[in-house]
Amino acid sequence: MYAIIVNPSSGRGKATQLFQRVEQLFIQYKMPHEALLSDSKEASNQFLKKLIGSCTLKAIVVIGGDGTTGSIVQLASEHSIPLAILPAGSGNDAARAFHLTRNPLVFFERLLDFSTQQIDLLDVDGKLGITIAAAGIDAEIGEKANRSFYKSLLNKFGLGGLAYPIAAIHTISSFTPFEVNVSIDDKPYFWHRTWLIAVGNTPSYGGGLRVCPDALTNDGLMHITIAHTANRSSLLLRLFPKLLHGNPIHSPSITYLTGSIVTLQANRDILFILDGEPIHAPRFTIRLQSEALQLVDTSE
Repeated sequence: MYAIIVNPSSGRGKATQLFQRVEQLFIQYKMPHEALLSDSKEASNQFLKKLIGSCTLKAIVVIGGDGTTGSIVQLASEHSIPLAILPAGSGNDAARAFHLTRNPLVFFERLLDFSTQQIDLLDVDGKLGITIAAAGIDAEIGEKANRSFYKSLLNKFGLGGLAYPIAAIHTISSFTPFEVNVSIDDKPYFWHRTWLIAVGNTPSYGGGLRVCPDALTNDGLMHITIAHTANRSSLLLRLFPKLLHGNPIHSPSITYLTGSIVTLQANRDILFILDGEPIHAPRFTIRLQSEALQLVDTSE
């Protein structure tokens, strides 16, 4: 039995169209399946838990964006059920990291082949995710972009990725940096004026923004990017455009580190986002869960 989760809001209805094509193939090949079309994380999890309790799932198929995928990762990992992703969102950073196809015919062919790989996951205080855990201004920018009126407008023209740079300009002008004590594999760091901390399992988020350019999904390490010390104008005009470009930055205001356990203690509540899921707290612990998810290889 295959469980299929479709977010009808993804890709301006593209997810529903992709599902219709994929379901025709499931029917044609007489492959048993149950599908749910919903943009509710709670509904999707209830649907999956019911199926897990009543039958054996060969795989969970997700047709949607990073947020939809992120909402399913926890259950798939905990129950050792392979996850197959057919990207249909505006960002698709998880799919980009693994070079997954967007073609429903190729996707179905790969599903028939059913080759899987074990990939690492991020664990933020018990919540699992695939891509990047971001705190500070980058999280604020992501939240502003996702809630903005212009993202839906840009999505209509296939330009949803531009919502992030637009939100960045607005956010940098008003964001207040924070103090933070960071421990990486028990080695302490402190920054008085911290703008962002990105802990990456994949290189990019926000629709291809490579803030952790050296991150790999199966190297057993988290790649951490910290922007600190810089004044506002330097961040806006010099450092942030370079961060968006994706190449490593040689600057005393940008620090790159790696590790398997990261603890952050800020001097105030900060916004942390994991695969689009917002969390507010002053303290976070992020651990790498090595080979925690079976991903179906649907690469082209």
